[in-house]
Amino acid sequence: MTINRRQFILGSSQVALAAWLLPACTTYQTEQWLVSTCNDPQGQSMAAAINSQGQIVNTVKLPDRGHDSLALPHKPGHALVFARRPQRFAVEVDFINGQINHNIESQWDSHFYGHGVFSKNGEYLYTTENLYDKQQGIIVVRDAQTYQVIDRFTSGGIGPHELALMPDGETLVVANGGIETHPEQPRKKLNLDTMQPNLAYIDTRTGKVLASYAPPDNQLSIRHLTVREDGAVFTGAQYQGPKSNMHPLVFSHQGEDTLQAFSADTSQLYKMQQYTSSLVVKDSLLCVSCPRGSHLSFWDTNTHQFIEKQNFSDASGLALSKGRILASSGKGYLKKLDESAPLKGIANINTLPIMFDNHMTIIEGVV
Repeated sequence: MTINRRQFILGSSQVALAAWLLPACTTYQTEQWLVSTCNDPQGQSMAAAINSQGQIVNTVKLPDRGHDSLALPHKPGHALVFARRPQRFAVEVDFINGQINHNIESQWDSHFYGHGVFSKNGEYLYTTENLYDKQQGIIVVRDAQTYQVIDRFTSGGIGPHELALMPDGETLVVANGGIETHPEQPRKKLNLDTMQPNLAYIDTRTGKVLASYAPPDNQLSIRHLTVREDGAVFTGAQYQGPKSNMHPLVFSHQGEDTLQAFSADTSQLYKMQQYTSSLVVKDSLLCVSCPRGSHLSFWDTNTHQFIEKQNFSDASGLALSKGRILASSGKGYLKKLDESAPLKGIANINTLPIMFDNHMTIIEGVV
């Protein structure tokens, strides 16, 4: 299944990379923008960029519902936006001019899972995808300038969702949700009794799965993750079993033999309604959004204990901007947590006429 990327023509790649870096030589006055997929009041799927004052800079229409986005290094005002499964599109968006610059399509036998990440040197784009007829998750490697596929290898499981590059710059960590799906039955989960989720580490140089770690229950679908600068990985799960069962939904991993569950009382687990979405970590504070439970949950990464929650209707995306945690909502709310006391203070930035989806990304916007 592997296409050998060593056969890729290095010379042309270096020329393309040099051309791609040229905008970095231009002088820009920049500020941080938030990018999120969303819907307008009429239900149109869009991607939006929002400035530091909470105002919409621009939106673009998407062919279907999107999921996550990815900042483009050295391209201020631009981001990649990925489709939610089982769609096959991704787009490069110029939010300065409100237009799509490039359309990307998955290969004929796969579809996107909504997430991507760049290699450390910016030369490659890695995306999680589903080789659906073979019931196998894959990581697809594309040239980061042309978006041409140059390699693909196993994700180490079924249903790979969010992925991140580890601090060593050579290892990917992948949340394999374990759920089998097929485009002919778009949102149906086909293997809930036999699903096998895991957190997998993959060597980007060889495509080899270095290690994988399963959660304590096979119906705990690991979907989202975040990586701290010291290499600690934090994950959020979505439980696919009976509603009456309460399981830990937040885990960490940093070299242990097993995933380390965060503890919370039954009342808090019930309030999470078996579903987590975005995660961000700041020092020893982990924030996890709980859309179905309409709150933000906070966890101590030193003690692996739940701390407290803040009510936030239809909590969705999370992002870190200049040390502050930002949170969005499916109701159109955009809030920021107090930098010095995030557990005590949360302030409204704006309420916008859009319904935010599950993730937000910080990009460099042009003033």
